[in-house]
Amino acid sequence: MHTREASALDLFVDSTRLMGDSTLCGVVEFTARLDPDLLGRAAHACILAHPVLHSRLVRGTGPAYWAMEDPGAASPVPVEECAEDYRPRVTGPVDPNGPVQVRVRILRRSSGDVLVVNLAHPAADASGLQAFMAQLLTEYTTPGTIRPAAGGIPERDTLWTKNLPRTTAPAPKGMEVIDPMWPDPFGRSDAPSTFHRECIGARELTAINTYTKKVGGTINDAILAAYFLAMSNCTGCNGPLPLFFPVNLRRHLTDGSRVMSNQAANVSIPVERKPGDGMAELLPRIVRETRRLKERHIGVPEQARMDAASDPEGRAVQEMVERMAALEAKGFADIFISNPGVLGLPEVPGLADAYICYPGVFMPTTCFVTSTFRGHMTVTMAYQDSERPREGTKKALGLFCGYLRGLAEP
Repeated sequence: MHTREASALDLFVDSTRLMGDSTLCGVVEFTARLDPDLLGRAAHACILAHPVLHSRLVRGTGPAYWAMEDPGAASPVPVEECAEDYRPRVTGPVDPNGPVQVRVRILRRSSGDVLVVNLAHPAADASGLQAFMAQLLTEYTTPGTIRPAAGGIPERDTLWTKNLPRTTAPAPKGMEVIDPMWPDPFGRSDAPSTFHRECIGARELTAINTYTKKVGGTINDAILAAYFLAMSNCTGCNGPLPLFFPVNLRRHLTDGSRVMSNQAANVSIPVERKPGDGMAELLPRIVRETRRLKERHIGVPEQARMDAASDPEGRAVQEMVERMAALEAKGFADIFISNPGVLGLPEVPGLADAYICYPGVFMPTTCFVTSTFRGHMTVTMAYQDSERPREGTKKALGLFCGYLRGLAEP
């Protein structure tokens, strides 16, 4: 099979390019220099292992689909000389209508190289990006480990509409907005994109996890509570508001399969901040709400509804994103949260740190992204580099990390 139909999720993420670049970024810091020729061969092997990564999204001529392309021969990875603060260089748009959905670069600092993987989000989600990063480093250290795929583009591994319980609610008449829209605290900007970055140390993160477990929750619950409180402080909006966050549908798999694709469905819980609420008050309520979602196949009813409201050409998701963009023109902002989780990377000489970010959105759209590596958490928040967005997102990120760190205090 040399084509694969584009899903509603693929088309939604592609449509969000109305509001910025829909490219996920994986960053790996080194204290040593990488071999661009060897890394280029490793990247080529990983692209061949996932046919959707050497395919193009065909849209606008009928039902949308992915069509395989010849990826060509391996070539050395580009090396870009840069300053120690490399963050403005991480953003690197990948066009899903082009023949390759991933780009690998080396940012060369005097203190060591930074490996950057730019992945077109319509082709795959953060889980796919993590898999590519791990396979890339594996192939780099042990050439010949990653083998080419055979038989064209595989079907998705989570066909939830066939094998998992679906909602009994009637099919919706239209696509609903599936991201939270806050009063805009940042303003618009045409400046270049970059991101803030904070780190929560391993000892702090362990204490945060311990506190959250005591109230019956997980680190995801703590992240959601800190996000809501931070945005409430920045916007003056206390809700009630539907709090959306992505859930990886692969959690329902039992056969171990992992196909490169988009499988992160947006789910939501109702949240309201009452007078005097801090983490101690809001976190238990969020734990109760997320626990209710987990009592069923979390994400499946939401994705089934999205599928039912979608169409093969992607007109419905395009119209939904147009409504979101129109809301931003009226003073609202799409500010979302994503926790890709733990990055499992092989040990490579000189490997110092790694994280995932999503820096290319257009203000006031932005995203908190948290990822964990070697026991510590990196938090990033995208902005366009003019004064109001820069200072506003810096404040929001500081509040977010402050609320999380407050759980680690005695």
